[in-house]
Amino acid sequence: MRNLKSVLCLVAIFAATEVSAQVKKVATVKKSTQVQQKKAEPKPIGEAPVAEPKLSTAKVELKEKETTELTPKAAGKEAATIVNEATAPYKAAIGVKFMWGIALTGKYFFKKDQALEAILRYRGYSGLGKDIAITALYQYEKPIVEVAGLHWLVGAGPYYSHFSYKESIYSSYYPSSGSSSYGVVAMAGLEFKFPKAPIAISADWMPAFDFNGGGFGAESGGFGIKYTF
Repeated sequence: MRNLKSVLCLVAIFAATEVSAQVKKVATVKKSTQVQQKKAEPKPIGEAPVAEPKLSTAKVELKEKETTELTPKAAGKEAATIVNEATAPYKAAIGVKFMWGIALTGKYFFKKDQALEAILRYRGYSGLGKDIAITALYQYEKPIVEVAGLHWLVGAGPYYSHFSYKESIYSSYYPSSGSSSYGVVAMAGLEFKFPKAPIAISADWMPAFDFNGGGFGAESGGFGIKYTF
């Protein structure tokens, strides 16, 4: 577990560096575009007499050019939006998640912005027992255009968990078969897919409501890493 946390921390640092590079790249392109636009501005026309029909024609042509051609900045932003929204960030993925216990996850996009994710979580309680839970989530995911590969996502779905009590001097107070709970869970978070690698990392929060008497609980979600296909 300690080695896994170290690897995930290194991946998170690399992701932060990648996002920072994306932001700097956008700022550089923006600055370059502004310089090009400034150079392309028409110089003031002097007092020399110009034939009225030619001036009128030039104005019409300039206006048509402005309405039909996109600036490099607008064209780049529109292209990025089309690329990001045309397809899902990946088709499917498998991975692990940790924070409140450790979990195996599998995710599949059935539409460009909609996915299903299954989560199998294990959480141990020292001296008391262990909890195993399975969750099925429907997720809605959209790109953050300013940073390539970064998406926000929300979702919801049902879950079921079973707590097995450990043999101890308190065993007589607990049912030998353990106890089960079920309910619904909501989730919200961010996911970053590395543009040049089949890796995605995520951070999310998954509050839940237990219909079996447990009520509201906030200890779910965490940090994840997935291998994408």
